[in-house]
Formats: sequence, structure tokens, C-alpha cells
Amino acid sequence: MEKSYEEFEPSCRWVREEKHVTVEIDLKGFKKEQIKVQTNNKGLLSVSGERLLDSSNNKWSRFRKEIRLPKDTNEDEISAKLSHGVLSVVMPKKAKEPYSSSSIDGLKTRKRTSIKVVIGVVAVVVTLFTLGNYVTRIMDTHYPHVGSQG
Repeated sequence: MEKSYEEFEPSCRWVREEKHVTVEIDLKGFKKEQIKVQTNNKGLLSVSGERLLDSSNNKWSRFRKEIRLPKDTNEDEISAKLSHGVLSVVMPKKAKEPYSSSSIDGLKTRKRTSIKVVIGVVAVVVTLFTLGNYVTRIMDTHYPHVGSQG
């Protein structure tokens, strides 16, 4: 006897949190062995499944749901869990880039501080050089015989 299918569209809810997004799909009557969760390189999450409804008629229930992954999803960390007829697919967000605007501001601040330090050091060196030249002239003027021993 050939399989006959009853297609259905499961309802789902989105739960958005700071570190992850979860999609909860109502799949009452399904077991985890009857469900497949996959991602592809096009940024899609595919959830599908089928289960036997009536063995005497070889009648099956099946579904397929494709969901676009949020752009900031860490695809390597996606997990799924079936509990009490609800499939929860947790999609963690990628870690924030280390060069966020606040980091760039901090980098600019550090750069400015470094420049101020360099300018300060240059100013001290120029002052010491100038002072050294001044002291040398005074010494030559007041004590000419000290520098001309030879």
C-alpha cells in the first residue's frame, strides 16, 4: 500500500533575547527521531518531519518549514530540543565584533593619549637641549678657561 500524506503547517513563536533567538515550533505527537533540523549555506534553517497517523491506511502526517536565519546567528552553535510537543531551536548570536563603535572610540582615545605623551617627551627633550646650550654658553662666557684645556 502506498503512503498517503497529510501536509500541515506547524505554528511557531519567536523568542528574542540578548544572546540568542529561539523559534518554538508546535509538533505535538512527534518524536525526535521523526524530525530533521538542518541549515544550509544560504542562511536557511530547514525543519521537517513525518510520522505515521494510521497504519491500516498507511496515512502519514508531514511538514516542512524553512526559516531565514537572523544575520547575526552563530550557525555552528545552533541547537534543538523537543520537549512536551514543542521543538525549540536556539540560535545563538555571534559575539560582538571587537571593533564596535565604543572600541573604536576607546582606540581613538588611547591614540590621542599616546600622541600627547610623545609630544610631551619631545617638548622635554627640546627644553633640555635648549637649556644645555644655554648652560654651555654661560659656562663659556664666565669660565672660558674650563672648556679650553688642551
